[in-house]
Amino acid sequence: MRRMTWLAPTAVFALAACGGGDAAAETEMAAANPCAANPCAANPCAGMDLPVDAIRQGDRQLDDHGLSWDELAARGAELWNDKSLSGTGATSCSTCHTGDGTAMMNASFAEPYPHPVAMAKDRAGLEQVNAAEMVQLCMAIPMTAAPLDYGSVELAALASHVEQLQGGFDASKAGGMNPCAANPCAANPCAASGMNPCASNPCGADR
Repeated sequence: MRRMTWLAPTAVFALAACGGGDAAAETEMAAANPCAANPCAANPCAGMDLPVDAIRQGDRQLDDHGLSWDELAARGAELWNDKSLSGTGATSCSTCHTGDGTAMMNASFAEPYPHPVAMAKDRAGLEQVNAAEMVQLCMAIPMTAAPLDYGSVELAALASHVEQLQGGFDASKAGGMNPCAANPCAANPCAASGMNPCASNPCGADR
């Protein structure tokens, strides 16, 4: 999720809001008001129409395209950093899974596939997923892109890389989370009492 930068109101803003400025200036000032609206109020993970049939592998087989497992895993490591795979072109697998590639992985990642994954259960109703299905789920939700074609070298490569990461994963250091379990932007940062610059309207009372 793109981090928003909140602009602090200034004394100039308060004075302009109380009168003495033209309409254009007041409109410009209002646009800089961090409490005017919360652009993160809607959870981007909520209400998504998940292509569950495309996520499920079922009896479909991955195509290794004549490559060895090591070659596929190496190709997958490259794709792990490829932002063009995302729907926005701004994120990659490594955006969330930083460092050695296992950041944000739950302890259950160490379990042999197929295994339960919270995001798969919560968002797609899937009790268990294999490596390829996990890649597809991440493509559909955090990456906001269409699932990969099951015959593609990209899916085979990313699934192989996931299995490679799994082999060196230390479950005792897991710091995973479900990126769609909660919306970190759901609360308006201007809504709390105390430090709220918009709690009172300096122009609300007759002067």
